[in-house]
Amino acid sequence: MEKTVAISGMKCDGCKDIVKSSFEGIEGVTAVDVDLDAKQAKISGADVSLEQLNKALVETKFKAEAIL
Repeated sequence: MEKTVAISGMKCDGCKDIVKSSFEGIEGVTAVDVDLDAKQAKISGADVSLEQLNKALVETKFKAEAIL
């Protein structure tokens, strides 16, 4: 399964790395590709919900806005 997620708050490569690392910590996620310019992340593996994604980002300044 692959999902594309809109992410708000990303402005630099450091932000991209934090989002990638946060999503990689979700059980069952096998790959994460974050596109800083598009403000999106592609997540492979687990069938994740918006709630799970935001829980993974809870200690960051970022937010998963929508699953596209």
